[in-house]
Amino acid sequence: MNKQIKFSLEDEEFFGSVGSFGVPKFDLAMRGGIPRGFLVVAFAEVGCGSDLFAKQFTSPAEEPDNTILISTNESQLEIARVFKKYGWPTDIGVRTLGEEYNAKVLEKELLASRYRLEGFKLNDIQRLAQTRFVDDDTQDFLTDMTNEIMAMGPYFRAVIDSLDFFMTRDDPYRVMSMLRMMQAHTQLSRGILFITVSNNSISPAVKQEMSSIADMVCDFKVRTIGSDFETSMIISKFRNAPENLSIMVYRVTPEEGITPETVERIA
Repeated sequence: MNKQIKFSLEDEEFFGSVGSFGVPKFDLAMRGGIPRGFLVVAFAEVGCGSDLFAKQFTSPAEEPDNTILISTNESQLEIARVFKKYGWPTDIGVRTLGEEYNAKVLEKELLASRYRLEGFKLNDIQRLAQTRFVDDDTQDFLTDMTNEIMAMGPYFRAVIDSLDFFMTRDDPYRVMSMLRMMQAHTQLSRGILFITVSNNSISPAVKQEMSSIADMVCDFKVRTIGSDFETSMIISKFRNAPENLSIMVYRVTPEEGITPETVERIA
């Protein structure tokens, strides 16, 4: 049964019907920003800057305690360094699943491998009994992450960078099921959810299904021109606003982070 969420007039006035992407020139190009309730999926190539854009997306942080960045590749220390560099809010929620996985799973797998090679000693057996080794390495990170997003309140802002972590460990269609749940919650709560995934981690069929679930689809590209690199973003879907479909060439500046240089309309 669908839960009902009541939105106060004060919140409606404060948040409005659209939110910022965290990039003023991008907001302008998208005719105001991103509608509340949107799920944005960004398909990325290596070296395109989507990881920086994901962090920048959290920077508006209308409510820091209702804003979260879930990273599957980077450490808390590295994320804090980037936020400090650009002067973005550092009081938002940050969860680093890669670090959690390393601590809870990989370290135990390495320990088990060493025990197999070296043989068990009495203190090793006692240590395993105390830490419940066998039971602890079965954590479902995908369900944990989905539950964390589903627990966020109205007008939340969340980023998941990236789904590659789950695509290599879970059934892709189970990931799709969780994605649909998060999309429904985002729409119901008038939240904003931004998710990245690498093109080389998914099949064309999965990419097509993800695109159908998303309200907005971005493709981050990088190519070489002579001795230089050109980074661009293709907006191939923007629900109910096809006039926003475009190709943007962007660059990274020390002051603004990612910022568009040119915009070419394709609709």
